[in-house]
Amino acid sequence: MQIEIHEIQGFWPAIWGMRNPMQSHDRMDSEPPEEADFAIHEDEDGFVNGEWEPPTSFRFGSDDHSLAMKLANAGTDHGKFLRQIVVWVDITATQTWWSEFDTYRMGVEKNSESKMHTLMNEEITPSMFDFSALPNSVFGSYLAGICEGYRKIGEFEALLQVLPMSFLQKRTCMISYAALRNIYHARRNHKLKEWHTFCDWIERLPYSELITGKEKTND
Repeated sequence: MQIEIHEIQGFWPAIWGMRNPMQSHDRMDSEPPEEADFAIHEDEDGFVNGEWEPPTSFRFGSDDHSLAMKLANAGTDHGKFLRQIVVWVDITATQTWWSEFDTYRMGVEKNSESKMHTLMNEEITPSMFDFSALPNSVFGSYLAGICEGYRKIGEFEALLQVLPMSFLQKRTCMISYAALRNIYHARRNHKLKEWHTFCDWIERLPYSELITGKEKTND
């Protein structure tokens, strides 16, 4: 499994909205990120280009952090501000893991690699699968060879029917912190190893204590 982050956004507006019910914005002590900069310039050939600079990192204040933790741990209604903090990430995982991840739809959007459009385009090799649970690589190579045989003769439907669940697929996902909290507490002790990898990644996210419910000890 591979996980690569594109962006994490929404901390400042989420914390601002978190204080709306009690109109306690005067108690906000977090440091807002600087706005993203979009610079327009003309290159030597006369073409106008734009360069986007991402905003600086949000920094929690102690009072905001205390309230955020209290609300996040009080349940989904009180912790609804977490729905406005969003991670964009590329995830490469097996079909087995994706079939379970597809359970989560609230606060999750996905764009995946297409087997329909790409599976027949290149040689199918063992590197396209996760055969790590097999006792040796021979059987994995055999399975990949069967798939490659059907690809070579253009039998797409047959290839789909024999494609192992260990086949790796990449999806670009948009996931809210609220969805990640739900996932983390449901899957942290799951027997599928990929869930342990995913939950370990969650624990390394900025202010992941809002998701896990427990303060980090190494900050």
